[in-house]
Amino acid sequence: MGPYATVVLTRPAGRNTPLADALRAAGLTVIEAPALAIERLDEAAPALRAGDLCIFVSRQAVDACFDGRAAAPWPDGVRAAAVGAATARALRDHVPVDAILAPGEGVSPDSESLLAVIEAARLTPGRAHILRAQRGRDWLARQLRARGWQVQCHALYRRDPVIWDRATCAALAGPHGCTLLLTSLEAVDAVAESLRRQDMDWPAALKAVTLHERISRRLQCIYADRPAEALTVRLSAPDEAALFQAILASARSA
Repeated sequence: MGPYATVVLTRPAGRNTPLADALRAAGLTVIEAPALAIERLDEAAPALRAGDLCIFVSRQAVDACFDGRAAAPWPDGVRAAAVGAATARALRDHVPVDAILAPGEGVSPDSESLLAVIEAARLTPGRAHILRAQRGRDWLARQLRARGWQVQCHALYRRDPVIWDRATCAALAGPHGCTLLLTSLEAVDAVAESLRRQDMDWPAALKAVTLHERISRRLQCIYADRPAEALTVRLSAPDEAALFQAILASARSA
C-alpha cells in the first residue's frame, strides 16, 4: 500500500482518541488537534416542569446539563429533544427513551430535522428551553416562537478557538495531502484563525470530512478561487463507525 493522506481530527479534547486509534490501526497517520476548547459556564440548568420541552443542541449540552448533578429521575411530563442521533444517544443515560425526541440515524443532525420531529409529535406549545453554547444558531428558537412556544436559551458552556502551532498548521499541507475532520462551522473558523496567526494559507489541496452541507458550503467558499479539484468534501453521519469509514475512504482516495 502506498502512503495515505495525514488525518487531522479537530473535535474537542476527549472526543478524538477512539477514532484516532481505529484509524491508526488501519495504517493511517493521525494528528489529534482539537480546534475548539469547551469550558463549562456557571449557569445552572433550567428547572423543568410538566409540559416543558428541553432541547439539547449537542453532546456538550448534555454533559454540561448533567455534569456533577445528583442522579434524579427525569421530571414527568417533560420532553427532551436532541438535534441529532449522537446527542440522543448521550441523553439516554439520563432521560427515559420514550421522553426523547430526535431525528433518526442517518438523518441530517440539524435544527431543521429536529423541528420536523417536534411538529410530528404535535406537542402543545408551552415553555421551550434550548441548552447551548454562548453563541449558536438562532433559527430553531425563532421557528418555535413563531409557533407559539415561549423560548429561553441557556448558555451552559463556551467554545473557544484553539490556536494551533506552526507544525500542526503545516500538517494540512503534508506531502501526501490531508484529510481534515470538521464537525462545526466554529471549527472551520478556528482552523482559519490558526492559519492566519501563523501567516499561512489553506493548503493547495484539501480533503475534508464533515457532518453537514453548511460546513461543506463554508469550505467551498474558502476554495472558491481555486481549481475545482483542490477541495474534496465527503459528508458523513456523526456516529463513530460512519466517521471511520468516511475518513478511511477519503484518506485512501487518489
